[in-house]
Amino acid sequence: MEKVIGGIKRECYPLTSQQMVHIYTLNYSPTQEVVNIGSGAYLQMNLNLAALREALNRAVERCESMRMRIWKDPETGEAFQYIEPYQNEYFEYYDFSEWDEKRVEEVLCKWTSQPFDTYGGKLSRIVIVSLPNGYNGFYYNVHHACMDSGSVIAFSRDVVELYCALLYGMPYPKPMTSYIESVKQDLQYEGSKKQKRDEEFWKKKLEEPEPIYTDFTGPGRLMELRRKNNNPDQRWGMLPSANGDGNTITYDLDVESTQKIMDFATKYQVPVSAVILHAIRTVLSKFNGDETDITIRDFVSRRSTLLHKKCGGVRMDCYPMRTVMPLDTTVLESMRIIKKAQDELFIHADYGTLRFAKELRERYGVAPGGCYHSVNFTYQPGTLGGLVPALKDIGFKSRWYTSGKQPQPMYITAMHRPGDGGLTFFFGYQTDCATPEEIEFLYYFTGRVLFRSIENPDKTIKEIIDMT
Repeated sequence: MEKVIGGIKRECYPLTSQQMVHIYTLNYSPTQEVVNIGSGAYLQMNLNLAALREALNRAVERCESMRMRIWKDPETGEAFQYIEPYQNEYFEYYDFSEWDEKRVEEVLCKWTSQPFDTYGGKLSRIVIVSLPNGYNGFYYNVHHACMDSGSVIAFSRDVVELYCALLYGMPYPKPMTSYIESVKQDLQYEGSKKQKRDEEFWKKKLEEPEPIYTDFTGPGRLMELRRKNNNPDQRWGMLPSANGDGNTITYDLDVESTQKIMDFATKYQVPVSAVILHAIRTVLSKFNGDETDITIRDFVSRRSTLLHKKCGGVRMDCYPMRTVMPLDTTVLESMRIIKKAQDELFIHADYGTLRFAKELRERYGVAPGGCYHSVNFTYQPGTLGGLVPALKDIGFKSRWYTSGKQPQPMYITAMHRPGDGGLTFFFGYQTDCATPEEIEFLYYFTGRVLFRSIENPDKTIKEIIDMT
């Protein structure tokens, strides 16, 4: 549909259900930077500024969602999106090569904490930087309504491949796909046969008995809520945060240990995400009196086609993944149950995060802000490793920077490092809901359970709990 914005006719489209999740977050957050994603991609080599500026411009030109704007109709208040025509940009350069790494990190996190003008403004910032120890590249901050972590990785990869094509004569990377075409497909979902099938699936889920909240610190918070509400049978919990202040703690798993996980997943034909989720799920059971009914909110990246893999945008949905397992369930059985639950989430993920969350609250009488999960989880197998032959012996690293705010009380991301392929675990948390000591405790036991499990796949959940 055409809208006149600033005196110019624009082809506009409604926001998708995934974008509305982030608009919802903004509406209930006291600060706007809660939806910022800060990252950086750096090569350990001398920098050709002109080539990198050209590569960045070509990447922005090729990626429609990098030029997406959101406009709110002043009469109706309804939000629409459109694509701003490409304009060449001059990217600033900052030399931090003589700085202490901690000081550089503080600056880049501060940049990440600068909010965007959601309605009408540009929704990304790119700055070329030199870091200590000979690393050079670009810092990148983007609004979550126009990119998710998968999009950030794809965009960064495109920049590096374009840079190598310009500088070393390597093959020009294949084009990105159309973000607008992906939006059009999403908007066809309403009223479709697929929506009907998804609706039937989620309604069946709501016919099940009420889940129970399992906190990553143990049953104390649920017990306190039961006393506060004078309801000894209450099963939903709450992790409130008045201001969304947050932090991220990072743990690097060594390459050898990572390879053990990968080899196990290959041998037994289970996804790496199911292996890690089994560990988190078992820890939540252990911390909550050997509870058998565990819910973890799992994030699903809806990028199964070539169009969706390279279109940019935000295509991440999240749903409560509930599994009920007797304690005599074996490790392998547990992982396969989790795999089945994940497959079901993926098949029916088009339904919409906010829609199901509302139906869940209404079905079980959950108060606003209440839930049955204490942990959110995502696994990112895609990295920038193995980019092009010209870089195979060049040091490379990527970084994610916190804005000082977190939209989720506890969000665990497992991601492979570009340099050596080892796993890095990012624990993003709201400081009102967890302490660094609690995060370390959770990571320690998750690691113990994970490796006891892959060493003993025929042991039961109870045996693994007792071993840790």
